Amino acid sequence: MCDSDVDDEAFLTGTESPPVAKKSLYEKHGVAVCSQNKALVITAAVFITIFAVSIIIAYTGPQSECSCAGEKPSNFQVEEYDSSKPFVPIATNGQVFPWNNIRLPHFIRPFRYNITIRPNLTTLEVKGQVNIEFQVDKDTNYIVFHSSQLTITDKLLQDRKGPIKIANLLEYPPAEQMYLEVKEKFRKRENYTLSLRYTTTLQKLPRGFYLSSYTAPDGVPRFLATTNFEPTYARSAFPCFDEPHLKARFKISIFRDRFHIALCNMPVLNTEDTGFYMGTGLLRDVFQESVEMSTFLVAFVVCDYSFVTSKSENEVPVAVYAPRTLLNQTHFAMEIATKTIDFFEDFFMVSYPLPKQDLIAIPDFTTGAMDNWGLITYRGNGLLYENLDTTALDHQSIAIAVTHELAHQWFGNLVTIRWWNDLWLHEGLCRFLEYLAVDNIYPEWGTIEQFILDKTQSALQLDSLANSHPVAVQINKPADIETYFDSMTYNKAASILNMLDQFLSRETFRYGLRDFLNQYRYGNAESKELWTVMTQNTNYTMEVKTIMDTWTLQMGYPLIRVARNENVISITQERFLLSAEWNETRSNYTVKSIFDYKWYVPLSYFTNLDPEEQHTLWLNSTDGKLEIAPEVKWIKFNIKQTGFYRTMYDDSLWMKLIETLYENHTAFSAADRANLIDDVFSLSRAGLINASVPLKLSLYLTKEREYAPWKTAVNHLQTWSRFLTESAAYKLFMQYIRQLIQPVTEYVGWIDTGSHIMKLLRSNILSLAILSDVESTVKEARTRFNKWMTDQYKISPNLKEIIYSAGIKHGGLQEWQHCWKEYNQSKTTKERLALMNALGATSDPWLLQRYLLTSLNRDMVNVQDVKVVLSSVATNPKGQLLAWRHLKAYWSDIHTLFGNESQALGNLISTVTSYLSTPYDYQEVMSYFEKIDIGPAKIALNQSLEMIRLNIQWMNHNENDISNWLKQNQI
Repeated sequence: MCDSDVDDEAFLTGTESPPVAKKSLYEKHGVAVCSQNKALVITAAVFITIFAVSIIIAYTGPQSECSCAGEKPSNFQVEEYDSSKPFVPIATNGQVFPWNNIRLPHFIRPFRYNITIRPNLTTLEVKGQVNIEFQVDKDTNYIVFHSSQLTITDKLLQDRKGPIKIANLLEYPPAEQMYLEVKEKFRKRENYTLSLRYTTTLQKLPRGFYLSSYTAPDGVPRFLATTNFEPTYARSAFPCFDEPHLKARFKISIFRDRFHIALCNMPVLNTEDTGFYMGTGLLRDVFQESVEMSTFLVAFVVCDYSFVTSKSENEVPVAVYAPRTLLNQTHFAMEIATKTIDFFEDFFMVSYPLPKQDLIAIPDFTTGAMDNWGLITYRGNGLLYENLDTTALDHQSIAIAVTHELAHQWFGNLVTIRWWNDLWLHEGLCRFLEYLAVDNIYPEWGTIEQFILDKTQSALQLDSLANSHPVAVQINKPADIETYFDSMTYNKAASILNMLDQFLSRETFRYGLRDFLNQYRYGNAESKELWTVMTQNTNYTMEVKTIMDTWTLQMGYPLIRVARNENVISITQERFLLSAEWNETRSNYTVKSIFDYKWYVPLSYFTNLDPEEQHTLWLNSTDGKLEIAPEVKWIKFNIKQTGFYRTMYDDSLWMKLIETLYENHTAFSAADRANLIDDVFSLSRAGLINASVPLKLSLYLTKEREYAPWKTAVNHLQTWSRFLTESAAYKLFMQYIRQLIQPVTEYVGWIDTGSHIMKLLRSNILSLAILSDVESTVKEARTRFNKWMTDQYKISPNLKEIIYSAGIKHGGLQEWQHCWKEYNQSKTTKERLALMNALGATSDPWLLQRYLLTSLNRDMVNVQDVKVVLSSVATNPKGQLLAWRHLKAYWSDIHTLFGNESQALGNLISTVTSYLSTPYDYQEVMSYFEKIDIGPAKIALNQSLEMIRLNIQWMNHNENDISNWLKQNQI
């Protein structure tokens, strides 16, 4: 919902209070103590009053056009709520709360915040004051703003003439809103200042203004206070108008102890010695006023870190902050950050907009990073790089994390979404741009090719479920926002923007972004405005909105069916769904689409006659035709998998492609081979082709030596092996995998050298060899593990997890306990993660159960690593059911740990259940969660249940075919 959808008069009921005993929460000179009090017990008189008001409202009708008016917010708890009656929100003092809309009134315009804050890292108490300067766009006698878990202790409202009497100040915690009313109206375009003093406490969950800690080398814990405000947590740090379109300037002052430093979005202007004011021996850092920005981008940190500094080529100051003992691990982040700023200044053709850029490593951070303007916060292992202890994959991940958040400094911060409906654009574009930036800095890494593996293929898998959702979704309440921080929002969005870049051309795409940033700089915009700018940059030869709406406003993607009849290629499109039964009955769509599940598809293709020449054909309706020369033996669509669709060739075309792979697989690029593998296995998963087809195609892999095809193949082969674990075909299939990978296992070897891509390939192949018990690989890995355990043999970082996993999988209690001991003694995050992933590989159920229990202990496993433990056990065939039973047995503890973080809870459900494949498993999961309200994680649960049904269906349809083919076609 955007501003214009919100009616200003939503549920206003007047100023007269109900005739109840009103002990004001704001008596004694305006001091408020309401925020941390529980709602007062509603007396019988209040019920009578509410009923009377309800009758009045029922006859007069709601005074709001907003769809949420009169509805019960999802987080508001009332016994025996009758949905047939209008909902009346009640403030903490028992009065009717006059605003019944999850969005703020659209006439409010804050333009400056002056915030002073004093966090006490010992008592965890926070004292603060905020002066909010604002205007209104119409004469009104009220405003509504956000506040969550704050205790207001003083209030003052002023205009240019002096103080204004506040007639009423009410708080409604379920909506995290406060309503302020005056007798004399706020006048249009007059300047007002609302000053509020408040207290709160540092949160222990990593959101809002919270407490984090790390352990120094001397074993003493060190504490820091830091922020994480996206999407709606700024309101828990200071009262504010916490919606992205309500941009303002921020001037922030922070009190701190002398042995700490304070950081903020902007540079320090001056530091004052406060003496005994607000504490003993404090310093006060006053920061430069910011540019206009949204509340969720505000950030401040108080810590005892140190830093390294540098400058970009264009003299932008960059600093990387970390604990002093880890400063030697910040140099790579500094290098990539300075180069990335230069790249984006050139790519966007827009200068970096702030006077400095800081990056800081935060120990407790459930998300990977947060793009606060000028002060980016990262999870520690997402920023720190130790040359002798970091894998090639982690090296790349750090680079990608840094470039992603720096892309946001322009796209997301300089220009910000108006409302969370367009979150996909905010995140998807930066997820695409992160790969472009890394490819520019390290072209030898092949990150553009890896984009299809990491983003496109994973998004295609999730978006092929009936329980998917469009990337652009209607967000009506804050709880919905975090629901959609998922693979659709990030990976599908990035993939369709990659496709846009391809069919517009890179030059047109860049100039479109440049014009968009310049036109809306320091403001807000929606996706339709980006499409308008892109259309202008095509000289109106394309209507970009018309094309892109088919990709953003409906879920799913097309299955392109390709059939050859002599010299004519016939092409049709339909929605691709993994469920075979859905593909057989086209009328079973649970969600209708305004586009009837049709897309404007930019089909790219090449043939054996001109493999270097790319052709493009637009499919604007349900079918199309293409004439080809008689000499064409094969045709390959979706060049390098840049299009977000799957291609289903007829039998004869599939056979020609497979024959070509056998004869000369280099006729296709590595990305095109990866695309063929991904399509053929996915089509089989959907029941559209027999399982023998992907098996036939996979035979060519004995000749394959490139990373992209093997990474794709490994993902699918591992998935099949997990489904087949309890079937008669399992041993035959594992033998087949061993035969496929034996040649490439010998090729990659055990010497951890070569290019970046070679290191990624080696890790991938040796991991699969351990999983499938390739005898020679297992023997070598165990030998190295034993030398490490007994003689402290040094293992190369790219081989650590492989060797640890082999030692634990094929070892016993002694090996497991040694790794557990090393995990607890290790001081490096990367080493701990490698051991965590390996500890779940044991075949001993008792050890697996013991390991799962450690995830409940915060002294043993950090919050952000709980998923690592559960995932390592759930992906072990011996641990699938144990992981599920653990999740079920300790759900209340896990839910308490993550609160309502839908992304974390949804990820845990998907991780633990995604490979279950029996009807009993399905009934278990469904019946358990039927009794539990999991809130925003419901989407992930529905997707997980659908995946289990698909696993059951796939096993029923394919187990015998796979077994028969394997018996007849052993290599």
